[in-house]
Amino acid sequence: MTKYLFPGLMALLVMALAACGSSPTDSNETDDDVLTIYTTVFPLKSFAEQIGGESVSVETIYPNGADIHTYEPTQKDMLEYAEGDLFIYTADDLDPVSQKIRGAVEDHTVFFPAADGIPEEAFEHGHDHEEAEEGHEDHEHESEEGHEDHGHENGTDPHIWLDPNLSIEMASAIKDQLVEMDADNASDYTENFEALEQELTDIDAELASITEDPLRDTVYISHESIGYLADRYHFEQVGISGLNNQEPSQQELTQIIEDIEAKEISYILYEQNITSKITDTIREETNTEPLEFHNLSVLNDEDDQEATYQSIMQDNIEVLDRVLNE
Repeated sequence: MTKYLFPGLMALLVMALAACGSSPTDSNETDDDVLTIYTTVFPLKSFAEQIGGESVSVETIYPNGADIHTYEPTQKDMLEYAEGDLFIYTADDLDPVSQKIRGAVEDHTVFFPAADGIPEEAFEHGHDHEEAEEGHEDHEHESEEGHEDHGHENGTDPHIWLDPNLSIEMASAIKDQLVEMDADNASDYTENFEALEQELTDIDAELASITEDPLRDTVYISHESIGYLADRYHFEQVGISGLNNQEPSQQELTQIIEDIEAKEISYILYEQNITSKITDTIREETNTEPLEFHNLSVLNDEDDQEATYQSIMQDNIEVLDRVLNE
């Protein structure tokens, strides 16, 4: 595997860690046996916290409001990750920043891809709605080229956590990893996971309910982040920008405006960590109302710092219900 090294990082790691001889088989736990865990996206943090309870200390690598497509950790950040017991990410192709971190510090902490057990076909979605293909064929091609710049190979959508069914699978994998690392607390981890699983199942049922017989079937959003939801619950997403925020061409922009007016769309969804002047332009041209959809990749300063995956998804369900059924 190719190593992704920051300048001078390995020298810093050798100086900081060689003396303690840290390795994945050595315990980096604190005196009270709390596992120190770092995650990439917020849902993984939320799941690890809820499953681990008092036996874990969990931090996401992303600052509030970060754009996960462009974020780069510092050398100081890397040293902190190396001191952890466990680093949780989704999968190599979905979470490219994890490859850079792993290439530098994998000898000092356990790296765990929570989505590795999910079948590959689960990631093949979106862009298969006939109408969307007609209006955005060129835009898709531009988006896929852009993904290659930051690791989302073949245009793979990283936002798998927005599908609660896939989130259950990742949460189950996290539970199994915690049990493997800390068998003494296995019963607590299992009990906590079962409670989380039920709440995620309830979210799935609510999403199925609001999309069972909607008044409209198209959701316009600032960038292509809800493809998994669209496929699972049978509606169409139209992203103003691509997965890596590639802006539409003038022709595509005109087509989007015409489609919104023809379909009498009332709302455009904005995301908590995505800014888009193009989306602003479309909203002004079409007199649509902005609503916030939280893609859950990171929290914002305005978010409740005690929020969970479930609490944010409940807000998202209300927003989607309004867009599809009002």
